[in-house]
Amino acid sequence: MPRLIVLRVLLLLVVAVLVGRLYQIQVVDSTGRRFGADVDVTTRRYLSVPPRRGEIFAADGTTLLAESVPIYNLAVIPGRLPSRSAEPERRAAVLARLSQVAGLSSTLTLSPTTALAARPALDRALQSLQSPLLTAGPSITVTIAPADSLRALELTRNYSDVLSLSNPIETLIARQDLRGYQHVVLKEDISADLALAISENANYLPGVYVVEDYRRSYPLSAAVPSLSHLLGYTGRISACELVAENPASSWLTALVDVLGHAGRCGLITKQIDPPSIGFPPYQPDDRIGKDGLEAAYEAELRGRPGVETLLVDVLQRPVSPIETARPVEHGHNLVLTIDVAYQTEVERILRRWIAEGERRRQSAREPYKRDYAPIFAGSAVVLDPRDGRVLAMVSLPGYDNNLWVDPQRQAELAALLSPSDPQALAELLRQAPLTNRAIAGQYPPGSTLKQFVGAAALQQGVIAPETRLRDPGVLKLIERNGAPFELPNSVRNRDNGELNVVDALRLSSNVFFASVAGGNDQATNLDARALRVRGLDIDGLVEGLEWFHLGRATGIDLVGEAPGLVPTRTWKARAKREVWTTGDTYNTAIGQGDVLVTPLQLAVAAGGIARDGVIYRPHLVDAITDGNGAVVRRIAPQVISRAPVEPAFLQTIRQGMRASVTDGLNIAAREECSGLPIAGKTGTAEFGPLIQHPDGRLVRQSHAWFVGFAPYDDPQVVVAVLLEGVGDLNDGSSTMAVPAVTQMLQAYFQVSPPENVPAICSPS
Repeated sequence: MPRLIVLRVLLLLVVAVLVGRLYQIQVVDSTGRRFGADVDVTTRRYLSVPPRRGEIFAADGTTLLAESVPIYNLAVIPGRLPSRSAEPERRAAVLARLSQVAGLSSTLTLSPTTALAARPALDRALQSLQSPLLTAGPSITVTIAPADSLRALELTRNYSDVLSLSNPIETLIARQDLRGYQHVVLKEDISADLALAISENANYLPGVYVVEDYRRSYPLSAAVPSLSHLLGYTGRISACELVAENPASSWLTALVDVLGHAGRCGLITKQIDPPSIGFPPYQPDDRIGKDGLEAAYEAELRGRPGVETLLVDVLQRPVSPIETARPVEHGHNLVLTIDVAYQTEVERILRRWIAEGERRRQSAREPYKRDYAPIFAGSAVVLDPRDGRVLAMVSLPGYDNNLWVDPQRQAELAALLSPSDPQALAELLRQAPLTNRAIAGQYPPGSTLKQFVGAAALQQGVIAPETRLRDPGVLKLIERNGAPFELPNSVRNRDNGELNVVDALRLSSNVFFASVAGGNDQATNLDARALRVRGLDIDGLVEGLEWFHLGRATGIDLVGEAPGLVPTRTWKARAKREVWTTGDTYNTAIGQGDVLVTPLQLAVAAGGIARDGVIYRPHLVDAITDGNGAVVRRIAPQVISRAPVEPAFLQTIRQGMRASVTDGLNIAAREECSGLPIAGKTGTAEFGPLIQHPDGRLVRQSHAWFVGFAPYDDPQVVVAVLLEGVGDLNDGSSTMAVPAVTQMLQAYFQVSPPENVPAICSPS
């Protein structure tokens, strides 16, 4: 009997404990979760606070080139909206008001349609909405204009048995699939008046918030489109960028990320940062630099996200105020080396000479030249060879990078990226306005390469400054494979007699530089009195060109730089499955064949000639500053190459470049014409398909180059200009590229042409 009593007591105790626990779960915990009164039943969550992106200034430190314009976004926090189950009518009313504010259309469905015949008042009410009929049949679906959202909601309440209203905000919340404490942006860049009205009517719009944000803007890019290639633009981060930019906590997680996204993103690099456990630096809705300086200086411009914390209940609804766990660190600013006024003038000069090239094409005396492709493109690079500062960089055609950040111009952006008209698409591909030709356009350099070939030949002992080689106007030989090869001169196909390297640069002698590169010992059209040299051979030539950093990217602080190409025996065997020939060496030495450079590479390499072999990395950013304008870091000049050429040999090359101006065909750059002591080298580089010349010869259209520096005795500025397709339009190199460079140098030094210049100074 005592045992039964004890057992009963134990059972009563168990039942009491269970009842108490049930009360705790059903009453105490639910109340705590609802009101946040009991911290033990809540969970702490964290929110990422995006930083404001830094701005980009011109060289003066005050002219804005890229700015973050403050905007207001309309957002909701789903967990703070009225409950869908407990307060469905209040929730529907809030979302209907919000649809009006955000300008979002709802969808009203009537089923069955027979209700219209039985209820004339309903028919009249639907007609009064003046909304378009989307579908008909057993049911009718009507798109409700934002202004009619509340009226449509009232109709569904009066005719709830046949009408249902679908609010787009509910769909958006479900599609975002976010936690209840995270906000969902409904509309970006609302007006300040609307933001104020929403804040003042918060009691009628629970869960609705105004979120401060920014919109990127490029104030001068519309007027100076060449700035767009330099600045780049921002855009929403892609899934692949999200994987690449967010560091992994270990090599194992990095490997999983890389392999898991390889099919979609290819092989990506992944930073490993063990302390990165927690909030990643980028969220799926963040913006990131996509091109230009915006991409190259992403880490400096973006800043560091902040972290906020709050308590949520088991349904992920916020139950506490938001607190700051880590303050946000806004992005730093960039101060460039670019002077806007000078950049604008360089762009204007380049446009003028491109237009002149097209005029010459259309009015050419030779009919076959009028059939050339239209002239529309060119590029110019101006830099200081003493420290690598880029003073101007222009690539035409250009574009306005505001297209990517202005929501009102999405149609223009779509037309630029993927025009629907096939002819417009073909023209877009031909003009490639999004390509920065100054760093990504790869072209044969033509005779502008000869200055580097001469420097290599002098340093490697193939010739001395006084060495004179015979130039009969053409170089003929029999290749080792038995094939004949003939190399004519570039401008004058005449007997130039014996030339030293200065003479050869002045006349731009193909024969001379082909001889010092590939040798003239095999030539069949030189008499016994001519000096025979074996030349650099391709290996020595490649070595000499690499001294001046050709065939490699310069490392400029922009994304998308092309490396150019200095062909080698190995390259040809791999790329063409052919052996190297002496003719290949000849063509490389005169800047034809397979050798390629970018305008930037040519300017940087020419800076090495101008400044005794010291070559600096080009850079567009002078300093990084904080929000108060204080300098965080200066971009120090960085030497990327020192050409191992005796200063006396480089001085000889500079003398030849000076002679090409004072005594050669580059008349517009002469001091009596320009007011400046300029030295430089022209180049004409063939490209494109063969065209039938009237005399039966096959010819090609050609580009026009000129790279020059000034002042001659103390070079401070190097300018490289490329005009696409104008090379043989009345010698476009000397009559278009040379005056273009001359005018850019005059603009930089603020020098006007002398009074009463000789008539010979006018290019024609």
